[in-house]
Amino acid sequence: MTNTLDSLGIEDSLNLFPEQIKKTFEEAMRFNLTKFTPKAIVISGMGGSSNAAKILEGLYEEDFKVPYDIDIHNDYDLPIWVNKDTLVILNSYSGNTEETLSAFNDAKKVGAKMIAVTTNGKLKDMIINKEIEGVYVESKSVNPSDYPKVGLGISFGALSGTLANLGILKLSKDELFAGLGELTKIREVWNVLEMAKKLSDFLPILLSGRPFLGALNAGRNAMCEIGRTFTQFYDFPEVNHVLIEATQQPSYIKDKFKYLFFESDFVHPRVKERFKITKKIFDEQGNNYLTYSLKGSTKLVQALELAHYCAWLGLHLSLLRNDDPGPEPWIIKLKESLSQPVH
Repeated sequence: MTNTLDSLGIEDSLNLFPEQIKKTFEEAMRFNLTKFTPKAIVISGMGGSSNAAKILEGLYEEDFKVPYDIDIHNDYDLPIWVNKDTLVILNSYSGNTEETLSAFNDAKKVGAKMIAVTTNGKLKDMIINKEIEGVYVESKSVNPSDYPKVGLGISFGALSGTLANLGILKLSKDELFAGLGELTKIREVWNVLEMAKKLSDFLPILLSGRPFLGALNAGRNAMCEIGRTFTQFYDFPEVNHVLIEATQQPSYIKDKFKYLFFESDFVHPRVKERFKITKKIFDEQGNNYLTYSLKGSTKLVQALELAHYCAWLGLHLSLLRNDDPGPEPWIIKLKESLSQPVH
C-alpha cells in the first residue's frame, strides 16, 4: 500500500520494477525486426532511456564482448561519423523526447539503419505508420504512476529485448527472469530505509567501479528525480585521480556530504584494494561514508540491484522529509517553456 504522502503511486511503480522488465522484454522480443550487422551502434536517449542503455553498455564491456563500437548519445542530432553501416536506436520512454527525435533526420540523411524503442508518442506513431522500424510496449499496467522516473524497468526491458531480438545482445529470457527473481528476494532483506535515514539531510556521493558505471548513473538520476536530493556519483579507479584532494573544501563538506560505497566482488581486485585505502584516508580526513555490499550472484543482477536500490533511497528520502515524491513542478515549467510535452 502506497504511503498517503505518495499521491501519484511512485511506490507502487517501484514495486513493479521486476515486472516492468519481464513484460517489456517479452513484448520487444515479439516484434519482427529486420536483422542487421552494424559496424557501430548509436543509442540516442535521455534520462531513464539513456540509463537503460548505459547499464547494458557496462555489461557489454565485461561480459558480452560485442564486436561493435557503441555510443550513447545524450544530445541533439548525431555524431558526424554515423553512416549507412551504423545502427541508430532512438530510445525514448515517452516517444516525444525532443533530443532523440532530432536524431531521426540526421540518421535518415546518411542512410543509417534505425530502430525506435518507445511506449507512446510520436515515435509510436512513426512505427505504426511505417516511417521507422521499431518496438512499442505498453507501460501503464506496470507503471501506474506513468512517470518515466519510475519506468527504468520498462526502458531496460524494452531496450534489452530489442537488442536480443536483433541478435546483438546474448541475453535469454530464462537468464533474465532468473536474475529478476533473485532481485526480488534481495529486495525483501535490504536495508534501504535505514540507509535513507543515514543519508537524510546530507548530499549523497555514490561510489563504485566498473561494470556499474551505468547503474551509478541511473541511481543518481533516481535520487535526483524521485528524492529531489542533489546527488553525485564517481567511479573507481578514476575517482582516486580526481576527488581525493578535493574533500576538504569548502569547509562544510565534512558536515554535509556523505559517501556511499557500493561494493562488489565483480570489480577489479585493485579497485577492491582502492575501496579499503580510500576509506582509511576518509577516516583520516574526517569524511562521512557508508557501505552497501551488492548481493546479486551475477553482474546483471547487481547492476539492476544498485539502480533499483537508489530509486528506493530516493523514495524514502522524499517521504522522510514529508514530501510527496511524485509531482514535478520544475520539470513541467521547463517543458512548458520549451513547448514540449511533459512526458
